[in-house]
Amino acid sequence: METKDDISYGIVPLYKNGDTWEVLLIHQISYRGDDFWIFPKGHAEAGESAEVAALRELEEETGVVGITLDSNKVFPVSYSFTHEDVRVNKVVEYWIGYCETKETCITQPQEIKELRWCAFGTAYEILSHQNSKDVLSLVEEYIT
Repeated sequence: METKDDISYGIVPLYKNGDTWEVLLIHQISYRGDDFWIFPKGHAEAGESAEVAALRELEEETGVVGITLDSNKVFPVSYSFTHEDVRVNKVVEYWIGYCETKETCITQPQEIKELRWCAFGTAYEILSHQNSKDVLSLVEEYIT
């Protein structure tokens, strides 16, 4: 079986609501039609830095702009999957993005069902993948 390496970049968007941190999750629809809850992420375009790609993907998928990116810490995730008889070794690098507002907009309704701000406890319940929950745990530890 052919093997391919792939890297994406994403943001864990955070908003401080009083004493409580909230995180923005995406209810994404895959190309196969299944759906799952994740953080915003995507691939870099030609000539784009990792951070710029992550910010662009955040804006494209959620409409969120005007965030403060914490570039001091990267939260990487690694996993593998098979797609069309190709084994893909995937890495996603996430940064924290501190949001000034909770204003969002679904700009890609063919790919995104819903955007949801939620407290960390709720986020742990609805995130679809354990590696996303692990990232959230590391983010929570980092900011507290």
